Amino acid sequence: MRSEHEGKLWYLRQVDLFEGISEEEVERLARQAVLRKYTRGEVILSPEESSERIYIVKKGRVKLSKYSPDGKEQILALLQSGDVFGAFTLVGGRENVHVEAFEDTVLCALRREDFYAVVREHPEIVLRLLGLLAKRLQRAEQEIEELAFQGVPGRLASLLLRMAQEYGERGPDGIRIALRLTHQDLANMIGATRETVTSVLGKFKREGLVLFDRKNIVIRSPERLEAVVHARIPS
Repeated sequence: MRSEHEGKLWYLRQVDLFEGISEEEVERLARQAVLRKYTRGEVILSPEESSERIYIVKKGRVKLSKYSPDGKEQILALLQSGDVFGAFTLVGGRENVHVEAFEDTVLCALRREDFYAVVREHPEIVLRLLGLLAKRLQRAEQEIEELAFQGVPGRLASLLLRMAQEYGERGPDGIRIALRLTHQDLANMIGATRETVTSVLGKFKREGLVLFDRKNIVIRSPERLEAVVHARIPS
């Protein structure tokens, strides 16, 4: 059985962000890193908090959200193993989002100063980090476009297709999304109400586009979901 230090060492070697750094530097990072465990629903960071650490998801999934003044949640992103958050601390800022464990999660936390020390020797790490942030921004822009030009069926179909691409497992009935998603989660991701999402999912099921396998959604017809996305019918 691996010790905690060996576990950190093994994990940091697998993270694309640190590809190319020496064994000695990985060893140093492993000594400096702290593993933190969170249960599903536990708050990791709030917008008001300032953090001196950068976080890498080791196991599980984390959600980044914004809340309106009346408490309505908008899920901005789901992060999984290898993803990074807290990067704004590197420039003296803060994430300004609500960060919560979407599943039971283990994070690898590095102090800003320790991360700086590696970056000074390997500036290419910053480029990789910028690439991760750019992908997150690109997705946010896509979601803004969907909110502006698509109705709930199109937004939900687009989300299901993305989820299938990222978390899909092919089986005899179609592509199973291996992610525990409630109707409220889906609603919070596409800017809709839970009741509307439930209604649209029921329609998708009746039309043979999806089916439900316990707590998971199975995509029966990706092509027909694509057609819903491209219909561009406003809400």
